[in-house]
Formats: sequence, C-alpha cells, structure tokens
Amino acid sequence: DVWKDLGRMAFVVSFLLSCGTSKVLEGNIKVASKYASLGSYFEQHVEVDLLNTRAFPNFAKIKELYSADMHTLVSFLRKRIPCSCLDEKYKEVKSIPKIGLCCNPGCPLPGGMTERSLTMCCSRCRGANYCSRECQVAAWQGHRGECDFYADLKSKFESEQE
Repeated sequence: DVWKDLGRMAFVVSFLLSCGTSKVLEGNIKVASKYASLGSYFEQHVEVDLLNTRAFPNFAKIKELYSADMHTLVSFLRKRIPCSCLDEKYKEVKSIPKIGLCCNPGCPLPGGMTERSLTMCCSRCRGANYCSRECQVAAWQGHRGECDFYADLKSKFESEQE
C-alpha cells in the first residue's frame, strides 16, 4: 500500500516538488502551486501517519499553497529541493510580500487574501489564520467544532510524545 510505505511516499513528494519546480521555472505559477500544495499534503501525511512527528495536517497551509503568490511558492519549493535552480528566482521574488489566506468565509478582503505577516493564527488549534480580530470573532461559531477537535488531537499527541 503506497499510503503506508515511507519510501514510496518520499518518491511521490519528491516527484510533486520536482514538477512544481519545473513549472515555476517555466513561469506557470498556477500549475506549480497545485503541485506544491499536493506535495505539502503528502509531506504532512508522512509526518502525521507514518513518522508520528505531527498531530494533524495544517490544511490552512496546504490551501494557502494552492493559491500561492510567487514568493511563498518559490520559498516553499526552494527549501525542499536538492538543487540550486530556484536561487535566481528567489532573488527576484524575495521582496514581494508573502500572501496568506483568512479562514473566515465571510472575509471582506478579495479572496480572503492579505499579507501573511499581518495574519493571526488561532492560538488554540494553530490550524486557522485570520486577517483581523473581527474576522476571527465572525468565524468562531463555524470554527469552534473544528478547533475543539484539533485542540484535542494536539493535546493527545503531545501527551503521547512525553
């Protein structure tokens, strides 16, 4: 079963990151971001289900990569590939602010996108980001059940790690 085989999963992640890198170099950021988000998903699957080094996947980060700006995308890929082929591209894009996604479905910002350095993370589950306190409060009713679930998972994971 591929899902449970660390070697095969490492190959899948490597393949996806390689494809994403190729698409960045071709200038196809839309397709590159899809490969990167899939690579991140499988990378986190390995950490959660095979290596037991993380409590749960960070779906907000996976979603963020799916619609990533060039700086976020190049930074993500560059940290994970063994070559230096993205170094020049990184120099080009490092001054572009990284974009984050607000997890409030009713966020007034276009596409819920804001500069990542301005986002706030849910302090309890660490799995949701918001552009403002107002968006966090507005989304709380919908996030509460998910937050409880992930906070419990995180607590159980941490107690098992001790």
